Amino acid sequence: MQPKLRILSFHHIQNNGAFLFAFSLTRLLQREFNDFDVKISDYKSRRLKTYDYLKRFKMLQKVPFFYMKRALMWGVETERYLDLDQDIPYFANERTLQKYFSKKYDALVVGMDVWCILNGTERPKFPNIYWLPEKMPISKIAYGVSAYNSDVRLIQHSATQISNYLNDFDIIGVRDHFTYQLVQRYRSRRDGLVEKIPDPTFMYEFRNTAVAIKLKSLGVDLERPILGMLLFGANVLGDRILAHYKSKGYQVLAMSMYNAKADFNLGHILTPFEWAEAFRYFSFCIGDRFHGTVFCLLNQTPFISIEKDVHLPKNQSKIFDLLVDFGLETCYQNPADKDFNIDFLLSRASEIEKSWESSFKPGIQAKIIVQRQAHFDFIKKMKKELHKVDFDNRSDG
Repeated sequence: MQPKLRILSFHHIQNNGAFLFAFSLTRLLQREFNDFDVKISDYKSRRLKTYDYLKRFKMLQKVPFFYMKRALMWGVETERYLDLDQDIPYFANERTLQKYFSKKYDALVVGMDVWCILNGTERPKFPNIYWLPEKMPISKIAYGVSAYNSDVRLIQHSATQISNYLNDFDIIGVRDHFTYQLVQRYRSRRDGLVEKIPDPTFMYEFRNTAVAIKLKSLGVDLERPILGMLLFGANVLGDRILAHYKSKGYQVLAMSMYNAKADFNLGHILTPFEWAEAFRYFSFCIGDRFHGTVFCLLNQTPFISIEKDVHLPKNQSKIFDLLVDFGLETCYQNPADKDFNIDFLLSRASEIEKSWESSFKPGIQAKIIVQRQAHFDFIKKMKKELHKVDFDNRSDG
């Protein structure tokens, strides 16, 4: 019987990056660990599931039932394209569920922004199942995990717990420098594997989705300049950006979140695979999403990324960390910086777009290759760690 490896992530939320992260990580592990049965555990965080469910009933958009339609499309895509293990009985608490996992599976992998420690509804409350806090006789693995926007005071308050949880992980691959420092500081265990690795979506293999045909059918003119926008529009910054590009004759495509002033809202129409491919048709892209930045890079599309979590210092920003790896700090802006102003942002965006082909694009593909090679190197080390484990005896147990 094949040993079972299951992935715990935010695969279920209506977010293109979360979907493509889960998809890319699953395909990577299935390919590289073909002696394992690799699937995504269809566990859904109650807090995030409730938050996404309530969004469906936002009714005040010009596009009727925008978020309801988005949720229905998401459900179809998740069921069709993510390899889900849905054999999860209902348990009243995560502790009991984790014990069930330890009997059912041979290894658990957690990934994405699942280690963020903060108050609020946007993340599960710490400690949660993504830290795998219970003692388990199976391999605990973190792959592409992040704690990037954590409240440092809460980290300090929970230092003992964090240390205990991190010491139980056999393999840890973190996605950003802040999380790597956190692990180095609080994990006292010195065996196992701990490294900073790229986001798994850099391993994404593009599909020919014919998204251009869909865009044309919606009325998008691919011969005119296009701004891809991944910002909420109900604020001064978003409105100024949108008005500026419209005045220059650009069509504005709102790619995920609803924007009443965009020419086209596509968040309920494009599947995650179409979303990933659509970036190649933009003349320019402005957004505050990490995976939006990743897919600008993968499509080699000129862009500026704006910090969404404006309170974060640069050493805690996952977007800035990514752009440092690519030598593209010029493409980063934080509205909270004391010298920030919208006119400068728009001027910088224009400069980047004009000089993209000559000054920015030439070095990107080589760095993408480096990112991908880092995954293969990390996988080799993972295999050495996992080969130390007697899975046959574990499965029999």
